[in-house]
Amino acid sequence: MKARVKLAESCRVVLSDEAAWNLKSDLMRSVWQAPPSIQVPECLLESRLDFPLEAASLNDIQRAWTSAIRKRYGADVFKLALRIIPKHTTLLDLSQVAAFKTVLHARLGENPSLAPLLAQDRGMWSNLPNWQLVKNRMLAQGLSQQTWRWLTHQTTAYIARINWGQLSHLSWVNFHAALNRNIPISWVDKQTAALMGFGGLSTWLRRNHENLGTVAALNILRGTRLALQRRESNIKLEHRKELELEEFPLIADWLLGSAASTRKRPLVISRNWTYDTLMARQAHWHLVELDVDFGRQNVFWPEILGMGKLGDNIEFIELNSLNALLSEAKKMHHCVPSYIDRCMAGDVCIFHLQIKGHSPQRGTLELRRVGAKAWQISQLKGPCNAPVSSQLWSAAYLLLNRAN
Repeated sequence: MKARVKLAESCRVVLSDEAAWNLKSDLMRSVWQAPPSIQVPECLLESRLDFPLEAASLNDIQRAWTSAIRKRYGADVFKLALRIIPKHTTLLDLSQVAAFKTVLHARLGENPSLAPLLAQDRGMWSNLPNWQLVKNRMLAQGLSQQTWRWLTHQTTAYIARINWGQLSHLSWVNFHAALNRNIPISWVDKQTAALMGFGGLSTWLRRNHENLGTVAALNILRGTRLALQRRESNIKLEHRKELELEEFPLIADWLLGSAASTRKRPLVISRNWTYDTLMARQAHWHLVELDVDFGRQNVFWPEILGMGKLGDNIEFIELNSLNALLSEAKKMHHCVPSYIDRCMAGDVCIFHLQIKGHSPQRGTLELRRVGAKAWQISQLKGPCNAPVSSQLWSAAYLLLNRAN
């Protein structure tokens, strides 16, 4: 009761640290004096009103502000506004939500996850007997019928992530719906609504977002589904990040190249394909069909071990050139050439391991640099990325000891 400041309707309901500091500064500079006639509310009779503002932390200011907002507008209006306008809710938003509280509660009772869509046009709130008006508005913007049905089963967090006023975001939502699966918000870029790792598809999607039934579009959808299944099956966060940063952009590049291909018999991704098939085809496209083949000058990088033996029947060969990676990919039927950038940077070393004898075995080993001089095993794969035996794993650890 010692100070007050005038706040604009654009003031945020949830104060940032900067806004809390500005509010505290304004209160400290206030010269307002409470008139004798002012009455202390009953709810504050037992509260300490002479607490010095200088001693208040930013958290104290933020909690006091939120408490005051709840008491002024009511806890139900406060929660309703945050559900409909989850980003940057203002005092004006609270006033508008309070005016149409009944109709908004009714619509959210029918479909609570679509709450953020109501914020797109507040002029609808005065006459909103059902969701049909919202649906018609979204369809007019470019959303498909299939996408609307899909949206009704998504989470509020996903719908709040999308900027519904941008065509690029709407085209990605149509693509997400065509994938016919739930899309966690951690997979969606905040700025563009693109799937993490597939941002290269944005231009193609803006031109084709209403025509996802062609052979080229179905190929892109099937390839993306395989990639997302691989991402979902990886539990470790660092492996998921590696997929998004290293492998998915290569797949997106190949999918777009295949969509623009002028071949008489275009490549069709069938239901029998796996993620490893996808990676092998994109590696072949990048390194062979794009004229990066043996006819071009070979590329080399430094060795750490070269070639040698780990016993009577175990041999290893370090792959230290582009041609060596291409040869390994043809022998082992996997996507090892896609690691060329990391090999050239010195971040990884690739080896071909072979056990000779009555039951010969072979595999491709990746060592990843740890610190300045140490190495660790990143992966060991057999032909077609198949798992390898315990004997080959033992040979890999022998090679790791020699590298360290």
